[in-house]
Amino acid sequence: MKRIETGVELVRWALPMALTVALPLGTGGCERYTDYSAFLAEPRPVVSAKEYRMGPPDEVQVESKRVRELANHTERIRPDGYVTPPLIGNVFVAGKTCEEVSAEMQKLAQKYYEDADVTVRVVGFYSKKIYVFGEVFAPGPYPYNGANSVLGMLAAAQPTRLADPSRIQIVRPNKDGQLIRRMTIDLDAMVQEGDTSLDAVLESGDIVYVPPNALATVGLALQQLLLPIQPAAQTVRGPADIEETTMGTVYGREEGR
Repeated sequence: MKRIETGVELVRWALPMALTVALPLGTGGCERYTDYSAFLAEPRPVVSAKEYRMGPPDEVQVESKRVRELANHTERIRPDGYVTPPLIGNVFVAGKTCEEVSAEMQKLAQKYYEDADVTVRVVGFYSKKIYVFGEVFAPGPYPYNGANSVLGMLAAAQPTRLADPSRIQIVRPNKDGQLIRRMTIDLDAMVQEGDTSLDAVLESGDIVYVPPNALATVGLALQQLLLPIQPAAQTVRGPADIEETTMGTVYGREEGR
């Protein structure tokens, strides 16, 4: 009984504090951001407007019809930014487009084949990421391929039942990692009403954050309040538990007599 009473007292003490802290956040304390122009364009693009520039550890494929050494050659870009195709040796490719690297490799191959033709394409997009965090089943980094959309990323990450789908934030940092733009989207409106006006095509480095709903926010706040108290409460209950155990042993011996 003492354990139960102590637990009830802790909850009675902590719950009002958790509600005081968490409810403003879960019921509108989170601002709605409207930097829509940074994410949206008219007409809506089907891919990112920026050229894809490869980097470690992207996987690239080199193809050639006339240079047999380069036919269907695939390798990953090393941490130093180089690849080493047969025949032509080390080529620095990090930060370059497929067209730029194709032209460079073709020029190198023409030292051996006058009619050399070389085409380079990325077959594994690993160097650039889009990040999804918050109340989702599959948080973490996702490969950026130039066509990632808000709705597509949410479908892949799958928000949980504890999520607030009406306040999902899309965050865009600059190349130095500083926040420059963000917007709030309503996933319910997208799915239930078919409103995909904010289904933006994302860029590398964008962050999708799915916040918890009001009840989940209260639960997390309550858990944080109780965690520091639990060890102390267990220490306080120790002597009582010992006393109860000792008395139970004594009574058991007496009954055995």
